[in-house]
Amino acid sequence: MTQANMGNYEASWGQYGADEWSDALVASMKLGGVDNLFFVSGSEIAFWQESIAKAKDREWPAPRLVTVTHEGVALNAAAGDAMVSGRPSATAVHVDVGTLNFGAAIHTVWRGSYPVLMTAGTGPRAFPDSLTGGRDSPVQWVQEPRDQGEILRQYTKVDHRLEHQDNPGMMISRLLQVAMSEPKGPVYLTIPREVAMQRLPGAARFPTRDQMGLARPAWPDPTDARRAAEWLIKADNPLLCLAKSGRNPETVGHVVRLAELLALPVNENHTDRLNFPTTHPLFGTGPAAKDADAILVMESPIPFSPGAASPKADTKVIWVDVDPVFSRFKTMEHRADLWLPVSTSGAAQAIYEAATSMLTTSDISRIADRRARLDERKREMVAAAEEAALKSGQRNPIHPRWVAYQLGKIMEPETILLDDALSNAPLVQTYRGRTQPSTYFKSGGSSGGWGSGAAFGAKLARPQSDVILASGDGYFMFGTPMAALWAAAHHGAPFLSVVFVNRSYSTGTRGLRGTYPDGSAISAGNYDGGLFDPPPDFAKMAEAANSYGETVHEPEEVGPALRRGLEQVRNGTPAVVAVMLPTLVEEMSR
Repeated sequence: MTQANMGNYEASWGQYGADEWSDALVASMKLGGVDNLFFVSGSEIAFWQESIAKAKDREWPAPRLVTVTHEGVALNAAAGDAMVSGRPSATAVHVDVGTLNFGAAIHTVWRGSYPVLMTAGTGPRAFPDSLTGGRDSPVQWVQEPRDQGEILRQYTKVDHRLEHQDNPGMMISRLLQVAMSEPKGPVYLTIPREVAMQRLPGAARFPTRDQMGLARPAWPDPTDARRAAEWLIKADNPLLCLAKSGRNPETVGHVVRLAELLALPVNENHTDRLNFPTTHPLFGTGPAAKDADAILVMESPIPFSPGAASPKADTKVIWVDVDPVFSRFKTMEHRADLWLPVSTSGAAQAIYEAATSMLTTSDISRIADRRARLDERKREMVAAAEEAALKSGQRNPIHPRWVAYQLGKIMEPETILLDDALSNAPLVQTYRGRTQPSTYFKSGGSSGGWGSGAAFGAKLARPQSDVILASGDGYFMFGTPMAALWAAAHHGAPFLSVVFVNRSYSTGTRGLRGTYPDGSAISAGNYDGGLFDPPPDFAKMAEAANSYGETVHEPEEVGPALRRGLEQVRNGTPAVVAVMLPTLVEEMSR
């Protein structure tokens, strides 16, 4: 690029008020779509506090600084913010120890493809009094690892240490560009205090994230769309597999339209979003993958387990994903007849358009017959679930199915449900009744404890909606709920937590029995390591965090207690309703 062209390029950059590098960092964050910076205090990151306060005073662009008291909660909250808003979010923590205290939430943001800008300060290196921001405390000599970025490198799309030669605003824009481009995911920036506190000679100049641009999703080749449509039209027993496509809410309508046109029944496995209305006659009515003769997989890394559950060799498999080789997974055994490295939205539209021009009168009649069969099957499934729920409500001790059923009764169509229920998640999913995009979420990974922080972040992002967390008690404790509840109360972002208290880890009870059915532990009835009975008093814990707490022991009190908790939330107070259930060992013996 010539000097003249470079000048023209730079002329398109915006100019923003700033005194220090950190002022440019916060301006670029806000201009790049970050509304909330989830902040956990540290000795070397006071520049965030100063720059955001200064920006507020001078009406410069800056995200809101959201005080959080635990790093894991902060990162899960950023995930919750991003998943509901569709915008990037950010965290700020203290050197390597704050980064390490992100804990298993690091796994969650990576596997869940959350566009989170994770930032951390670094221990100052400058000799005392040699530079502004240099070392001035004995602890800073032990705060420098060999490579701080290495802590998160395998869980991020990119990491970077901000250096003196960088343009600070542009580096934020670039990291947000990477985080928000498909496949989306977290990025990590470490910021030396000496660099953040450097003075700027004039106004900050840098391109915003939007000026740099985001990659547009690809559209299928018309030939591929026609081939996919032909296979699905000809199939007698087709199947549509979904899991993550609803992370882009506009996709839901396109997928529904295609499924309705061809009467494609929908199955989900390891889902983490609302991908398809759960009350729709096509939802959950599909055959097993091994029985299907054509399968359309859309953003579902694990639609079925390879092996006995795999499709037959002659089954036509069409696989749609922006990252069709699953580059974030080391081992993947799936096969397909047609891999389409495109967006679900584009594929659904293209296949729909191709199919409408190919359908014959005979095809339409045959598809209508299948649609009628699936409608009837859905009615039977709904009736059976209702009957099972009413029967479960007569049992004492409380049946978890009854809790899930009552939970479904209190939710409005726009209520956001976060599912961290683990062993009881299938019951929660049966009665959730979600129809609108972005009203149902799971973590996207295998780490427990995402729910409390994510619920807080979700409520910040969508304050007009009820936010409800359904959680197992083990996962609830993993999530540092005291810090999340405190933050929810402090920042006016209340949510309802419904805790299934079975005093059990499914891994150490059901998992133990499944792994060693005839082993010494099972023979002796020894489930040490799988039970934590008696459990903590979650209601009292909620009260200690300036929240409402209630413990339920009787089945007839479940519904009223949930309504009381939701009323507290609507009045501005976070609430925890803990429902006492049999242990998993007791359930297995019934």
